Amino acid sequence: MLATDTLIVTPGPTEIPHRILLAMARRTTNPDLDPEFFRRYDEARSMLAEMLGTKRNNIIIWVGEAMSGLEAAIANLVRSGDKVAVLSNGIFGDAFADLVTAYGGVPIIHRVEYTKVLDPDKVISFLRGEARDARVVTMVHCETPSGTLNGLKELARAVKSEGKLLIVDAVSSIGGMEIDVKWGVDILIGGSQKVLNLPSGLTILAVSDEAWEAMERVNYRGFYLNIRLWRNVVEKMEFPYTHSEPLINGLLESLKMIHEEGLNNVYMRHRAVAQGVVRAVEAMNLRLVPESEVFSSPTVTAFYVPNGLSDIKVIETARKYGVFIAGSWGPLKGKVLRIGHMGYTASLNIMANAIIALAKALNELGHRVRMGDAVEAFLSGAKP
Repeated sequence: MLATDTLIVTPGPTEIPHRILLAMARRTTNPDLDPEFFRRYDEARSMLAEMLGTKRNNIIIWVGEAMSGLEAAIANLVRSGDKVAVLSNGIFGDAFADLVTAYGGVPIIHRVEYTKVLDPDKVISFLRGEARDARVVTMVHCETPSGTLNGLKELARAVKSEGKLLIVDAVSSIGGMEIDVKWGVDILIGGSQKVLNLPSGLTILAVSDEAWEAMERVNYRGFYLNIRLWRNVVEKMEFPYTHSEPLINGLLESLKMIHEEGLNNVYMRHRAVAQGVVRAVEAMNLRLVPESEVFSSPTVTAFYVPNGLSDIKVIETARKYGVFIAGSWGPLKGKVLRIGHMGYTASLNIMANAIIALAKALNELGHRVRMGDAVEAFLSGAKP
């Protein structure tokens, strides 16, 4: 099998459309000195601002995998000794606590099971009780290891009702579902390698006016992760360090593709395809990780490995049939398989191929399924 025969349907990094590959292959100049590059950077900021419901000057795009943005949010808002309320229903939610500790903060964790989502009423009780002295709150929008989606709008409003700053990991959701930072998000972190269908390497930050003010008070003294250094880069025509022209070219092309389709159409497509994949999973007698389908993310579907099978063998066998699916991480490693339907891959064509390859792999390994029923369930379920 040729390498080009493999479709990547992991929940990031993802398959990269030819249109974006071509954009990244354009001749580069000097992003530190070329006014045209600053114009393209600013155009990407404008399109992201429209997508996220904020001002262009509150958007930052820097070089670095999205983890750099998660760490930067903590570094710029948390001082030594600060209490931070960590809302967690998964591996990446827990990871915020490690970052808080690394910067001298004190994490106070509100944790629910990985199969569940955060409840706004319980969060309010937590913030009024155990975490009443916390100034900053962290949460993850989409927990990719378990395929769950927290209700960002309701949770953000709950956090703001208690007068606290909210940091949100939206790495696996940005571009695939509605996000409006005016709901009450102070720092939103996105990444390039998920729904936006780029290689890893760009972090997107949306920063509220309140967060800018708080960062001035904290006065983080580091350099590479210092968000304040990026506030007026277009006006000054100067980046803190050399940017990646190929990645910005690719990001701008990705955002143009989303704009051409229309935001609402993009979001409806993700919901429809996700619904179809869930129906196919059920048709193959596989069990979702989220306790309820309502908790399942539009960008990734997670399901348990059938009894007696190895996750690695299922992945290897599906790849033999031309589709690269994923396992999971942490406590779910070895127990869970995942299919990412993100951006370009949230399509009938690609997901139908993914369902066929998974069905063939399961049959070959002894978990008998009716491939035709699975495909029919997907196509019937994938309706807006």
